[in-house]
Amino acid sequence: MSAYTDSYRLRYQLPSVQQQTEVAVIHAASDIQNEDAATPDHADRLAWANWANKNSSVAFEPFRWPVAMNPSIQASVAADPSGQSVADNDVQFVVNSILPQVIADFVANPPK
Repeated sequence: MSAYTDSYRLRYQLPSVQQQTEVAVIHAASDIQNEDAATPDHADRLAWANWANKNSSVAFEPFRWPVAMNPSIQASVAADPSGQSVADNDVQFVVNSILPQVIADFVANPPK
């Protein structure tokens, strides 16, 4: 397989990684719901978090490609093609890293 087909498989065909990604999104949403209201951009962050908790099966979509393209996650899947060895912390790192971009897109393009 090529790196591209490996990434595609990771994105679409490894349920364990998809589950980890969805749970990581809910963890991030929960953290936002519990953060100090004085946190910069809290209102927008809270709006996204509340929406994500109700719509997790959709909310995790923007995170799936970044998770699939992460070198650490790719290395874990290369070592264990089942995906079972992918560390929760690696997935959470990716989710937390791109969360500001996802929230900005949510604010600019609210779901209908």
